[in-house]
Amino acid sequence: MRATRRGVLGGMAATVCAGPALAAPPNPVVALPKTNQIGFLPQDAKRFVWTVDGPKSVHVPFAVRCLTQSFVFRGFTGPAVDQRASAGEFVMVGDFSQLRTPGIYRIDVNGASSHPFAIGETVYQPLLRDAVRAFRLIRANTAVDDTVTKVRHAAGHLRDGALLVDGVTRDLSGGWYNAGDFGKWVHMAALSVSHMMWLYELRPHTAFALKLDVPPTPGLPDILTEARWGLDFMLRMQNPDGSVLHKVDAEPNLPWGVLPAADTTERHAKPAGSWDAAVFVGAMVQASGVFKPFDPAFAERCRAAALKAWTWLQAHPAVENNDPYYGGSDIAPKWLWALGAMATVDPSLLPRAAQEFDARGVVPSSWQTPQILGALALARGPAGRTRDIAIAKIAAAADVVMAQSATDAYGSNGDPAMYFWGSVENALNAANACFMAHTLGAGAKYRDGGTRVLDYALGLNALGRAFVTGHGTVRVEHPWHWIYRDQGIAIPGWATGGPNHSPQGADQPLKILIAQGTPAAKCYLDECGSGSWASNEGQTSENAALLFAVGMRAGQGTP
Repeated sequence: MRATRRGVLGGMAATVCAGPALAAPPNPVVALPKTNQIGFLPQDAKRFVWTVDGPKSVHVPFAVRCLTQSFVFRGFTGPAVDQRASAGEFVMVGDFSQLRTPGIYRIDVNGASSHPFAIGETVYQPLLRDAVRAFRLIRANTAVDDTVTKVRHAAGHLRDGALLVDGVTRDLSGGWYNAGDFGKWVHMAALSVSHMMWLYELRPHTAFALKLDVPPTPGLPDILTEARWGLDFMLRMQNPDGSVLHKVDAEPNLPWGVLPAADTTERHAKPAGSWDAAVFVGAMVQASGVFKPFDPAFAERCRAAALKAWTWLQAHPAVENNDPYYGGSDIAPKWLWALGAMATVDPSLLPRAAQEFDARGVVPSSWQTPQILGALALARGPAGRTRDIAIAKIAAAADVVMAQSATDAYGSNGDPAMYFWGSVENALNAANACFMAHTLGAGAKYRDGGTRVLDYALGLNALGRAFVTGHGTVRVEHPWHWIYRDQGIAIPGWATGGPNHSPQGADQPLKILIAQGTPAAKCYLDECGSGSWASNEGQTSENAALLFAVGMRAGQGTP
């Protein structure tokens, strides 16, 4: 569990990282109407939530106005909804979906005004740019000098280029620093590159139009340039026998409070496991197709590496990585990703893939359960039973998401048990399952269902906060991240962990908040200084989910 790592870091946090003082009441109530602070596409369903002081059956009038004070829409909320189980409050919901005119607006209810939000075809494009660009700023083993954000530091951990593995010196440089510290994991890189590539495959117009204000690779979309950085690292992590090393870091000594170039902690590679080989296969098969028009030699290298890892995986299906931070013995979800990908290049595997996915189904992606990516590969393949099963299973996963979302006026989940470490990542992946189902032709309801959950992450929640940096009026300002700790810069477009009601692995400030009886959906602290890594730390798999979600809604190429 990741909790172990954060517990190690927590002892140092309060003394080395500046941040605001804690002053959170047990049940903070946001009196303003809450909505998606980034905004809406004109055709989107549009909602807001307003907290009231108890059960009410009345319908309250509301109005939407542009910033010139002109009212452009009027309506009535629904009756009060009981959200005490998850958010500790009663709320009313208003719908203004009929408003489609582009502009900047506020919602007025009973004398209270929402934060401004936009309606327009391009509302998601700035966040998409920053969510992808954030990966550029967390590249490992290379100097960064970014004129846009002012993030500047020298190349660090140069010994990654000459690490000893089984008595042989290996170049394991590259990749991304995964989260708040300096670890580099193959499975997190695989999830990140795959989401980048899927956005390119499903929204090519959006991908080609995305400009990151970084040196370009001629002929290659910027998002694939970034994916290539992660793929190159993954290829270095493959052993001669086809197996794939798990990670590079300094376990159990995890540095905090220094820039990469100043970290002299001894780093090493973690041995290979079946989990790593499986996700490697999934990402490399995908890369072999995506990069073929741009760089046939690289595409062939990815294909050959995938086949070699697949062969090793067949002979070693259950080798555990024994990682105390990202652990677990359930290899099946990762293996399903590999099987789905391999069946797209080896038709003899299609019957097996159909049988396995029919029996097991899929769930929204996570670092533990990435099998939906294998199903997506099959769903984009040739017509037939296997494709039909894959689409049906993705739609079934989206149906579960929509049923859970319906239990929550805020659009995420009304079950307080669902607010755990990484709850916002969980929400983003849930939204993405719906966007996948919609793209595969399963129905327009899935587009609306995914948008409803994405709205939650971007401000339509009990805290009235966009759980990302740099976007929204009330947003994450103090992320638990080494760049913010050392340079005071909250790199824009970085998603945070989110409300966490589980005391297991929680930092002390969050434990206090939980012990005070804070509702599950409000157990969050925008803290680096006091050490709320358990609610305010993001990771690359989460930012990959963010860039995919907003990319699917970015306007260009949207069905």
